Amino acid sequence: MTVRVSLCVSVLCVLFLICSAADVDENCRTKLTKLDPHLSAYMGQVFTIEATHDNDEHYTYLVGVCVNPDPVNSDSECGIVQYNTTNPSNRHCVGKVSTAQVSRTADGVWIELTYSGGDPYHTHCNGAARSARLIFLCDPLINGMGKFDFLEENRDENVCFYTFSLAAKAVCGSLLSAGDIILILFACLALLWAAAMLGGCLFKRFIQGAKGLEQIPLLEWYREFGNLEADGCDLVCRSRKRLVPEYREPTFGADTDDEDEKDDNLLPM
Repeated sequence: MTVRVSLCVSVLCVLFLICSAADVDENCRTKLTKLDPHLSAYMGQVFTIEATHDNDEHYTYLVGVCVNPDPVNSDSECGIVQYNTTNPSNRHCVGKVSTAQVSRTADGVWIELTYSGGDPYHTHCNGAARSARLIFLCDPLINGMGKFDFLEENRDENVCFYTFSLAAKAVCGSLLSAGDIILILFACLALLWAAAMLGGCLFKRFIQGAKGLEQIPLLEWYREFGNLEADGCDLVCRSRKRLVPEYREPTFGADTDDEDEKDDNLLPM
């Protein structure tokens, strides 16, 4: 019985994942992942946001990343749904997934996903269609996927839009600097050297029967290398003048005469 229940749950989970993946708008997915492939982790994600507007009315926003987040109207192309918290039946589509546009700043700090073509305003913004901007911010200090926050509803007569922002480390992608790469390479080389030394010691110990310092592989090379380092340090770093033996030209006749004269002084008179 337990096995059957587990199988049923597994099948339902797989079907749910397949259906969720099928709901993702391919046009939106392609644009977003082409600009930043690491944002594929946000594909199909739905975020719920509570916000209070200037008129003290409380609204709930369902924000979908390239997916329709509305469980009531699943066939809609809406990407963001707004409804009054006290009156959930009063719902508005803030923007459609099919109109998704993607851009990024020159410094790559944030990525903007824009939905347009939503329900028109009634009394302001000249009856224009609602639109929204989803801003993905790179913040290395926030771990995990992060969550969207409601920033503002701009009701300027010329441009009206809703703004949401998400700050997370996942948006940054790879943050490896040149120094980090050098440290990683150095660590890898150090590990390889340590493995080679350990393998060489074991080989010389148990296969060749070496004892003491003779177990160290390439011992003579390390000694010679140390001597070369010492010579180089002595040549470059020491300021003391090196004593060079003075060269004298060999003389034959004069030296012989001098020696004879010295010997004459030793003879008895």
